[in-house]
Amino acid sequence: MNKANKIPDFLAMSQQLLKDLQSDAEIKGMEFIHSNFEKQGFTDNAFEAWKPRKESMSYNLLRVTNNLFNSINVASSTPERITFEADAPYASIHNEGGILNVPITERSRKYFWFMFKQTGKGMWRAMALTKKTRLTIKIDQRQFMGHSNTFSEDWNNHVTQEILTRFKNL
Repeated sequence: MNKANKIPDFLAMSQQLLKDLQSDAEIKGMEFIHSNFEKQGFTDNAFEAWKPRKESMSYNLLRVTNNLFNSINVASSTPERITFEADAPYASIHNEGGILNVPITERSRKYFWFMFKQTGKGMWRAMALTKKTRLTIKIDQRQFMGHSNTFSEDWNNHVTQEILTRFKNL
């Protein structure tokens, strides 16, 4: 049979396309989430920078140890849906924001005194001497993963381009 009369195996081509797109989605999704750490904000319809910390530090927000950054992975993956997760126990409070009620123990008071001696900041002294038994800490939302219209639009463009590229020269 000559090349002009050969009919392409569209089923096999479409199955391979789905498999490749699933892999592409995993990679592009991880790149998108990691880029939010680099940019220090989240892009949904537009980029929203994270609220800056109260005290200036030399390192990027949420990047002191990189434990949160490195805890992000693909939780499940099918051709229809890919789910990402962050394994770090504190991931959700950073991603969604919220309020923590932390008990003040003798151990924490010792830590506060230690920090006061190290830094000389009155804040640590006040925390060590407080009569309170619990601290209420407000954690600002610093979203790094979630639904993004920008990512969805970029992904749809990628899928369209892949289809056009693969079926163009048939």
